[in-house]
Amino acid sequence: MLQLRTECHSLSYDALTAHVAIVFTRYMLLSVYQRKDQDERTIGEIFYELIQEMEDITFQHSIFVLIEAMTESIQQVLHISDELVNEIYMDFFRRLLEYMQDALTSDYKVT
Repeated sequence: MLQLRTECHSLSYDALTAHVAIVFTRYMLLSVYQRKDQDERTIGEIFYELIQEMEDITFQHSIFVLIEAMTESIQQVLHISDELVNEIYMDFFRRLLEYMQDALTSDYKVT
């Protein structure tokens, strides 16, 4: 169907490169037609309309989730007060690199 062996008999590098590009284009077109004919995912845009994109988790959000999990574990395992957990958190925060501190300083709170 793609006629890779019998279509081009040139010895020129440019002609062979052009032939390969044409064959690849032909293959891509055949793949598109096959997908439209046989693949049910291409029924209009129904699947694009029904799927909501998930929002990427930001660096700030992921760090806050980790810190919250860590502080809850510390509090539960060591049975310490909220004030001591907050002091540990503040000490941890001060030890972070400056760019991490800047990324974490905002009004964002994990619920």
